[in-house]
Amino acid sequence: MRDIQKLLNTQKPKNGRFFTIAIDGRGGSGKTCLAKRLRAAFPEMVVLNGDDYFEPVEDPIVWGDFNDERFAQDVIKPLQQGSSFAYRPYDWHAEPPITEQNIEVMKGFCLERCYSFTFDLDWDLKIWVETPKEICLKRGLAREQMPREKVIPAWRIWQQQEDEYIHDFKPREKADIVIDGTKPFEGQL
Repeated sequence: MRDIQKLLNTQKPKNGRFFTIAIDGRGGSGKTCLAKRLRAAFPEMVVLNGDDYFEPVEDPIVWGDFNDERFAQDVIKPLQQGSSFAYRPYDWHAEPPITEQNIEVMKGFCLERCYSFTFDLDWDLKIWVETPKEICLKRGLAREQMPREKVIPAWRIWQQQEDEYIHDFKPREKADIVIDGTKPFEGQL
């Protein structure tokens, strides 16, 4: 975490208010594990899991997708202007499934999720977690709680979307730091 500590100690935030960090990578690459380490090292930083805006969709194969429009409206647009926002995560097991909490960003904001580099914040630091597609699939299948025959086709579709994003957007080339998601994070930051 020394690179991040150096950033926080030696530079001023691009937006003049707080630091912004994006952690991007394939589903199953290790983004959430990295974000947990970041949260532990910098407890004053607001760390959001982008899966909180992963919601049900009407589709015969995939059961959910990111609600980018709602996320941008709830989080990104308010942070472009100020330092607070109404966070409204989707909870698949609650009724109602969306609740709201107000969040104030003081020192820093970190978003970990697939496609995070595409959100329109002037990111101070972009971290790409590079993990082979096959390992990501294996990790994804291990964490899903649905029958394997339903999970595999959905993950294949999501991975195709990730392939297109990686090919077209080139997030690895846009990253300030590239982390190997197959190795311990200690010593890589």
